[in-house]
Amino acid sequence: MTSIQQLWLLLGGSWAMLEMAIVYKTRLPCRRSDRQKYRSEKLIWVVVIASLIAALAFKQLHLAVLPIDYFQRQAVALILLTIGLTVRFYAVLSLGRFFSTTATTQSEHVLIDRGPYHLIRHPAYTGLLIGFFSAGLAMGDLIAILSLLCPVAYVLNQRIRVEEQVLIEHFGPVYDDYRFRTKKLIPWLY
Repeated sequence: MTSIQQLWLLLGGSWAMLEMAIVYKTRLPCRRSDRQKYRSEKLIWVVVIASLIAALAFKQLHLAVLPIDYFQRQAVALILLTIGLTVRFYAVLSLGRFFSTTATTQSEHVLIDRGPYHLIRHPAYTGLLIGFFSAGLAMGDLIAILSLLCPVAYVLNQRIRVEEQVLIEHFGPVYDDYRFRTKKLIPWLY
C-alpha cells in the first residue's frame, strides 16, 4: 500500500468516525408514527456504503481511466476533500444544537441563515458531495466518480425534500422566503 493510499485510508476512516459521532450525538428521537417518514437517514447510509463498494469495484476494472497525472489528481482530490469536509462540519457547527440527523424540528427551533446557510440551504450535503467527488477523483476513474456521486446525490436530494417539508411545516412563510433567497446546494446556481 502506497503512502497516498494510507493517507486516504486514514482520512476516510476519520471521516467515517466523525460522521458516526455526529449521528450518535445529534440524533433526536422521532415519534413512532413518523418513523416511516424519516427513514431516509438509514437509506443514506445504505446508499453511501453501496456506492463506495461499487466505486472501488469500478476502479479495479479501469473502464474509464481519467487522463490526469496520478500525483496531480491525488493533490486535487485531497484539496477537494479538505474543502468538502470543512464545508460539512462548518455547516454542522453553524446549526449548533439545532443540527440533527433526524429530519425533525425542536419546539424552540430557530431558522439559521448565517454562515454557510446565508448562501445555500443544505451546505452540509454540499460538503458531502464534494467529499464523495474527491474520493472518486482519487480513484482515477470516471465510472467510479459517477457511481459515488450519482446515487449519493439522488438520495440526498430525496432527503432534502423530506427536510424541507418539515421546515415548511414548522416555519411556514419564513422558510418559504428563505427558500426564495437561497439556493439548495450550489451558491447562485442550484
